[in-house]
Amino acid sequence: MAGSRNWADLPDGPTALIADRVLAYDVADYVRFRAVCVPWRRCSADPRAHGSLDRRFHPRRWTMLPEELAAPNRRSFLNTSTGECVQVDLPELHDHTMLALTPEGLLVLLHKLQRTTVRLLNPFTGHLTELPPLTTLVPPARQAWAGVYPSRRMFAAWGSGVANDDSTVVLCFYKLGVLGMAKPSDDHWTLVKCRFNSMGAPLMLAGRFYCFCWRNGAIVLETIVDQPPRLEVASELNLSGSPIRDSVHLVNNCGELMLVHRRCGPLPPANRLGYWYDAYRVDLDKRTLFPLNSLGGAAGRAVFMGMHCSLSVSLENFPSGSITADTIYLGFDVPERAGFKVAAYHHADGSIEGASRYQGRLVPRPHTLVDCLSLANTV
Repeated sequence: MAGSRNWADLPDGPTALIADRVLAYDVADYVRFRAVCVPWRRCSADPRAHGSLDRRFHPRRWTMLPEELAAPNRRSFLNTSTGECVQVDLPELHDHTMLALTPEGLLVLLHKLQRTTVRLLNPFTGHLTELPPLTTLVPPARQAWAGVYPSRRMFAAWGSGVANDDSTVVLCFYKLGVLGMAKPSDDHWTLVKCRFNSMGAPLMLAGRFYCFCWRNGAIVLETIVDQPPRLEVASELNLSGSPIRDSVHLVNNCGELMLVHRRCGPLPPANRLGYWYDAYRVDLDKRTLFPLNSLGGAAGRAVFMGMHCSLSVSLENFPSGSITADTIYLGFDVPERAGFKVAAYHHADGSIEGASRYQGRLVPRPHTLVDCLSLANTV
């Protein structure tokens, strides 16, 4: 056609510049960019030619929806910044079980037959990273549990991720009370000794590992050159509650550490079930908690909270009216969601929003945006 342009003939310089800017925003768009034609692929870096822990190629904006689709190894991924949803074929799921999704968007996988083989998968680039065997981290008696209990439950690895040195993986099996560190090239894990009685609510934030202990407060993993890694008290929280009845959840709230205390309390007219979800900002410098009147953000924020992982999102990234500001939405694994049909808690007035009925953890299709984000934080 007269006047048309063959974009495949775009000079290498502008093509490389466009590729860099696309990658800076989102790796999924970058993968699509490289798939357009051979010249564009030639002018852009191949993600698999770089280290698997190179943060430039991590799908940090994406979260995986756990439901299986018609194709057993296909999964849906939701962009928490735009609301875009895509389906990705993951052949690795044929012989691996997913244990967790890291904050970088990487999948922690455990081989179904070789129960000591753990790997990291980048779902958008297909980069599969071998990590040291679990025999060097988990005691033999507990390794045997993988063959007795569903591995996804006993070996749940939420709170795992890439450390802030960009070369070390932190692997947390909080149900086993096991925490380890290793580089992909290592032949063994470095076991982090825990002097506390629990590692609840594990979270990686800005490359640092945090967890919670009822007796001690917020705990952080400290790494100092030439010294073994250790867990130290980051903030004494002094929360009153029951570790049996209540639960604590750590959340990355736009780069700040937030704590949600899920508890039973008074029964006002707007909250006749008596479930409360108190939100606090954890001030690591002053080593204390500050109650939050709002979840933050110019356009407002909302939190999607499961029993093992949580997600904070900005309302400005989603269609108007689809999500309510200053609201804590419950994942489908939170007991009161199934038992008492509690779907959400409105932070401003302490009111409870009821949930529609569903069978087990199945949600009637088509999913709403709230359902999708709640599913993404359901284990």
